[in-house]
Amino acid sequence: MTDAQRPLCTQQPDELDLIQPREHDPLRDMPPTAMSNMLDALSDLVCVCVDGQIRHINKSGRAILGANCDSDIVGHAFQDLISDDLAATIDDIITVMADETDATPMRLKSLTGKLVSLRLKVVRLPDLGDKAHMILGENVTRQAELTDAIHQSEARFRKLVNSALDLICVMDSDKITYVNDAGVKMLKAPSKDDIVGRHLAEFLHDDYREILSGDIRDLVAEDMLFPVHFVDFRQGIIDAEIGVTILDSGRGTKFMIEARDITAHNTAVKALRQSIDTLEHRVEERTRELQDEVMERRRAEEMLRHVATHDGLTDLPNRSLLMDRLDNAIARAKRSANKCAVLFIDLDGFKPINDTLGHDKGDLVLRETAQRFLACTRETDTAARFGGDEFVLVLGDLNSAADAEGVAAKVLTRLGHPIDLSGQEAFVGGSIGIALYPDHGLEAEQILKQADDAMYEVKSRGKNAFALAPLPPTER
Repeated sequence: MTDAQRPLCTQQPDELDLIQPREHDPLRDMPPTAMSNMLDALSDLVCVCVDGQIRHINKSGRAILGANCDSDIVGHAFQDLISDDLAATIDDIITVMADETDATPMRLKSLTGKLVSLRLKVVRLPDLGDKAHMILGENVTRQAELTDAIHQSEARFRKLVNSALDLICVMDSDKITYVNDAGVKMLKAPSKDDIVGRHLAEFLHDDYREILSGDIRDLVAEDMLFPVHFVDFRQGIIDAEIGVTILDSGRGTKFMIEARDITAHNTAVKALRQSIDTLEHRVEERTRELQDEVMERRRAEEMLRHVATHDGLTDLPNRSLLMDRLDNAIARAKRSANKCAVLFIDLDGFKPINDTLGHDKGDLVLRETAQRFLACTRETDTAARFGGDEFVLVLGDLNSAADAEGVAAKVLTRLGHPIDLSGQEAFVGGSIGIALYPDHGLEAEQILKQADDAMYEVKSRGKNAFALAPLPPTER
């Protein structure tokens, strides 16, 4: 450790003697130990700083700052002990305070993190160098008048306040009595005299004047920052936030108002919000486009599936879908131990209509008969075009053959009604063969063949009727 790094209390007597009075001073010949004991007897803080670092501190100073011994505090920068709200305003507060003739109320941060309030006086020690100072601090933490003492020292803090980046002004009896340089610059005023003596509300936009027009104590009670718009001397709009602090413990009308220019911040936030909104809009648009593409693809897939499984003329299930539906009906009947039926229908009289009136009229007949088949069946049943003028109905969940025969009778009745072909009437009938699961078979192809055979049996007997397929020999 060099001599410059050692605490003053551990240096040689001739070094400590540098801070003692000289020439005809009775303290000059006082031993260093006696001088240290005398300083320790004081109840106030006494410390010596060189180049901003604490080189010596008395016992009371250590206690006030929460240090157990010299090594806890010696070597620390005094600037680091100053509370953040003041330390942030100026880099070298010791030099500024050395120019003050009166003690300055200030809060220091103890080593324990607790804030202590002191009245500080800084004295230069030219014998120790240009950057040597003695700091004397009276502990006023417990004094009830601390707030008044701090605010009444407004004049002594003007150097600090003028170094702040925000507008700071003092209002007394609704008039501005002080404004810092930052406030003059923010409002683009020619001078402080153009602001002092006026109410701060005069510099607010019309929409915000009511905030300061009433009792300012209401703003103090809210304990929050208020967004406002200032109008500067050039009629420019300034986005700002203001906070109000009462300076007289509520007994008078003296307040300190701080205002921070957040125009650039709000502009950046607005630009960011616009970018986010634009991005969100693009995402929403793309999402809708993708959803539309998905829906269109699904519709196309559904259409392809429908075309692949349905008859193009009547829109009834085709033979492929019919076999799938029949397999499902057989499976349901097997699980529920009941019956399902197949009605194989061949239209009677369709060929003469198609040959004499043309294929267009024949197509109309096929579409009309398809709708009549649907009218005779339930939603759970299936009406399919098997090919040409042949149709198949699949009826599920039947109790007996009589249920299927009832549907066949209904179909023949419907087919008996005339079909209007643009002013011409056409008549068709139907030959219907009926086969049931499990009576006539256990497989779809087998049941379908039994119904087809029964249909041909009806045709051989004279057409336009229905017949139940004969039971296999084992069932008779």
